[in-house]
Amino acid sequence: MSPPPANNFDTLLSRIKSALHPANELTEAETLLASGREYPLVKIVLGKGNPRRILISAGIHGDEPAGVETVCAFLENELYKNFLKDWEFTILPCINPAGYDVGTRNNQDDIDLNRKFKEEQVPREVAFVKRMLEQPYHLDLELHEDVDSPGYYIYQKDQSARLSSLGRTILDRVERIHPLNMAEDIEGRPADRGLLSRLTDPGEMEWWPMALYAYERGCRHVFTLETSPTLPMDRRVKAHLEAIRAALETVPDLEEL
Repeated sequence: MSPPPANNFDTLLSRIKSALHPANELTEAETLLASGREYPLVKIVLGKGNPRRILISAGIHGDEPAGVETVCAFLENELYKNFLKDWEFTILPCINPAGYDVGTRNNQDDIDLNRKFKEEQVPREVAFVKRMLEQPYHLDLELHEDVDSPGYYIYQKDQSARLSSLGRTILDRVERIHPLNMAEDIEGRPADRGLLSRLTDPGEMEWWPMALYAYERGCRHVFTLETSPTLPMDRRVKAHLEAIRAALETVPDLEEL
């Protein structure tokens, strides 16, 4: 008999509820029925009404637990507190709860949710995320892992014609904790010390990930952050946390949306 998966959504939900003060910062927006049980789709809002908005998400692929662990650490250690004066946080801690519970990339219907954002008829998890993106954000940070990567890397997309320095700043900070993927080509795209900044014209792509949908919805700076599962969990989490801090601390002054 194979061992049970390490992920446990009930434990995750309990940790998040324990970390939040007050509890009304967490919303269980709706539920999914999978494997004979209901899973809530959860969002957290902190610093509501602040001038800059950031969306942090994890767990769209259920077999990428470091992002979910990062969200827990971010909340449990109250790492958001230094930024609450300026930032409104919307956090989606686990977009794919059923996949997370069984440790699979896809959801309960064997759908890769991060391939469905261009479609009009979408799974409920994707519809949930799309509702979050009805308002634009200054920053969109999507926490991922790449089992095939030997190091950390980032996809970056900015609304401005000129690429901002933010991606490079994030990677320079992360490199102190987690080695970068130094390949000149990552996932078929040119890379510069872990930074991929050239994306295909979204209109020409057959499918869209969440990042391209966020960009199309007006997010100013969109980052897909990829750790390497070859490293221990604590280092992957520390790397993602450092990336979040670097983005919040060094983002340039942005005009109001």
